[in-house]
Amino acid sequence: MYDESTIAAYKQNGFAVIPGMFSAEEIAEIARQLEAHLRLDVASAPKGDVIFEADAERSLRCLFRIHERSAYFDQLMRDARLMQLVQQLFDSADVIADGTMLIDKAPLTTYEFPWHQDNAYQFWNPPDAVAVTLALDDSTAESGALVCLSGSHRGSILPHQPSGVFGASRCLVTPPNADEFRSVTLSLKPGDLSLHHVNTIHRTGPNHTSQHRRNLGFAYHSSRSACDQAAADQYKRDLEKFLQTQQVPV
Repeated sequence: MYDESTIAAYKQNGFAVIPGMFSAEEIAEIARQLEAHLRLDVASAPKGDVIFEADAERSLRCLFRIHERSAYFDQLMRDARLMQLVQQLFDSADVIADGTMLIDKAPLTTYEFPWHQDNAYQFWNPPDAVAVTLALDDSTAESGALVCLSGSHRGSILPHQPSGVFGASRCLVTPPNADEFRSVTLSLKPGDLSLHHVNTIHRTGPNHTSQHRRNLGFAYHSSRSACDQAAADQYKRDLEKFLQTQQVPV
């Protein structure tokens, strides 16, 4: 069982941080497995699942649906510690694991993932779903850590539009009111977890450091929630149409 204060903070604020969920040895093994997987998966991943930086080094920015191509990362997504934690967030409802992705902010990258809500493209109803982030590197304000708006998960999904940023498909049409919500940077050390509700407004900034900032993301929803499949299918069509008009780094 996890500290009740962590669960209470998540429900109150729409996010929480759990230090040291995974040991240094575990993070080293995860990083080793990831490097081995990337050597195989990046070349064969379907178009749209892998996004590179538009630079001479072609450094990786995002890799989606890793669990579909790796038994190791599918099992990691279902790690008992993660599943038990999420079950507490869902008040003991059954937990469905949805996916695993890698986000790597390369050194000195200037792009931002703008303000958005995950449920603007996931369509869970009721919004009983969570994003769990496992830090593989230091994640700080300087390296583009996640920034969440406290209490914003209690509101509805606001109007979104295409963001124009590869790896972050949608953003808020109107930036949030800075006076309405408290902005909190979720600084993490390797092995730390952050949790944020799918309705929480959040963003990430540029990486001003000389180090990579790698996060593994795991998505979960509860058995009480269902996806609006018609909305999800329309979103997929809209996204494919948008990407056809853009020069995606490959």
